[in-house]
This record gives sequence, C-alpha cells and structure tokens, in this order.
Amino acid sequence: MNRKPKSNSYVQPMPRKQFLRLMHEFKEIGGKYICNKETEEFLSLQKAEAMTIDGFTILFSRRPSRAAVYEELFHAKQFRNGKINGSFENMLTCEVEAQEYLLNNAKLLELTDPEIIQTRQALEWYRQKLTELKGEEI
Repeated sequence: MNRKPKSNSYVQPMPRKQFLRLMHEFKEIGGKYICNKETEEFLSLQKAEAMTIDGFTILFSRRPSRAAVYEELFHAKQFRNGKINGSFENMLTCEVEAQEYLLNNAKLLELTDPEIIQTRQALEWYRQKLTELKGEEI
C-alpha cells in the first residue's frame, strides 16, 4: 500500500487519550474546553489551532498538536495568575514566555521536531515584534 508522504512541516495531533487526560485535569480546576464545528470554523478564520479566552476557557480545533494544547494551558495559567492584562505589549511578552516554556520543556512534553521548529520560529517572531514595539516607544 502506498501512502502519501507527509511534508516536513506536518505536525501530528496530540494523542486523543493524552488530550482527554489533560482536559480532565483542566476541568478539575473549573476549566472548560470547547471543541465543535463552530469553534473549528472560528479558529480556521483566526489561522489558529487553539485559543485561550480566559483562565478557565480554551477553544480547540478537532485535533490540536501537543504544542498547541500545552501552550493554551500555559496561557490559561497566565490568566489565572493575573499576568495577562490585554495590552499588545503584554500579549507579546506572554507569548514569548509561553514559547520559552515549550522549548525548555520540549522533551518532557514530547514535542515533535516540527513542533519545536515552529515554536522556535514563533518565539523569534514574537521577540522581534516586542523589540520593534519597545523601539517605537522610546
């Protein structure tokens, strides 16, 4: 049987059992996650796999990657800890922190090589935007 080769940028979804275990833990602290057709359409428009609304609400596409799940759980924790204030600079700072968390814990989180590459690229982009923003304020 011939299979179509996957591109180097293919990011495999988090195994369903692992996703459900993490979501069970999230629910235990009062969190909820939404993953339905409307959420999928909304995230598609945003060009995102997932999105954190607040400390207790996360939107997920049907089959998010490990990196997306762990990143959004990290952002939810940032919300609960009062780190997110809604400013653009704060958003960039929190994104940098989340990307650094993913990279520093890549082995523990079992991130794949494509996820690590994408996370490094995202970190570089957020750092650049933060530098540009701070440069404009001076």
